[in-house]
Amino acid sequence: MNRIIALKGRGNSGKTTTINMLPSILLANGYSRVAGMYQKHGGDFLDVFENGKHRVGVTSSGDTYDLVHDRLTDLINAKCDVCVCACRTSGGTHTAIYNFTGYTSHFEQKTYAPTPAQEPIVNAADANKLFSLI
Repeated sequence: MNRIIALKGRGNSGKTTTINMLPSILLANGYSRVAGMYQKHGGDFLDVFENGKHRVGVTSSGDTYDLVHDRLTDLINAKCDVCVCACRTSGGTHTAIYNFTGYTSHFEQKTYAPTPAQEPIVNAADANKLFSLI
């Protein structure tokens, strides 16, 4: 089953920081990086991993329709059966995600840390939750 998993949250809530943790979790759990797929896009990235059963694409882009659409298109063209991205709480980024036929969409709400000191703990928990959904 092809899926898009979107980490949904308001701006500056830690979505990019959380998604940046996902590659390390994938690598620690038997996935390998697909050579030549890594792309840097300003403060965001795109990368592809596989474990023999699944090809997982990860992008931290999630602020606008165009960014989400273009990065998901790249991941789908790379034959990813699971794509992980960020998105805002509503609007154009959701529309971009829903535009991909043949993929189901799951929106996971970003947990907001009650204090800055708790942000690393909350982000790590959210990254592990994303991994569990893969």
